[in-house]
Amino acid sequence: MGEVNCHGCGASTPDTAGPVHAYMDSSPGCWKIYGELLEWKDSLNGAEAMASTQQLVDSYAVQHSVNPDPRNRQSVTVHLMSLCAWIDLDISGNRRRTMIGDWTHRDYPLLAPCPDHYPITVRSVIDASEDERPRVIDLMATTTWSAWALHHGAIRALLLRALS
Repeated sequence: MGEVNCHGCGASTPDTAGPVHAYMDSSPGCWKIYGELLEWKDSLNGAEAMASTQQLVDSYAVQHSVNPDPRNRQSVTVHLMSLCAWIDLDISGNRRRTMIGDWTHRDYPLLAPCPDHYPITVRSVIDASEDERPRVIDLMATTTWSAWALHHGAIRALLLRALS
């Protein structure tokens, strides 16, 4: 089986047919890798598990943001807000998961331009040993947040309004 670059995150993924997310723009191979990681995360326990899971979910959603669908705009914004809450305010994964529920079902602007590839993707995570995956996921989250530097001010303002 060959490889293709995911049109969302830029990762080299299996060139396969199959399902994709309803509004996140990923290749079928990238979506498959993400699903395998969600199965792996079910084997984790404790606070580290929730942190790794939230960083993975946030990063994947943000990295597949090239779709102007209102659901995708909302997803990208709230997951960037979650990454910001972790990086700037050290808010736990469990709390951020709850907060995201409060931030959804709102109309958010399309954040453009967005990055067209990322240095750390689900491919980086799946290729890491299971012991290294939480560290790689944290790196994926911080590099994903950094890639959106152009929009940090807007995301921080939205986060502060949401927290007040």
